[in-house]
Amino acid sequence: MSSNQVVPLFGGHTTQQGQKITGSLVRQTKREVEQVAASTEIAAVREQGHAFLASQAMTNVATLVAQAEAQMKIAPAGAQFYEAIIAGYAIGAGQRIARGL
Repeated sequence: MSSNQVVPLFGGHTTQQGQKITGSLVRQTKREVEQVAASTEIAAVREQGHAFLASQAMTNVATLVAQAEAQMKIAPAGAQFYEAIIAGYAIGAGQRIARGL
């Protein structure tokens, strides 16, 4: 049993403040507690998703930078294009993460 659960005492339920609650109020309270728990779980999953996407975007930018450095040795005249491609990707990724996609 979790520590935030209402425990029935002497045939009824009591709040953490010791007030007795019964019937429909018990059901309503239980529904609201479940909704808060579900909202919290959704927020946590969303936060983990944002962190994962940010981490993946940083890895992608690092990979693109490494590729651009290699390309600079072969075709240094493309430097401005490599930089534009990387900046475009990084800005787009940041915007997508900010929108929650």
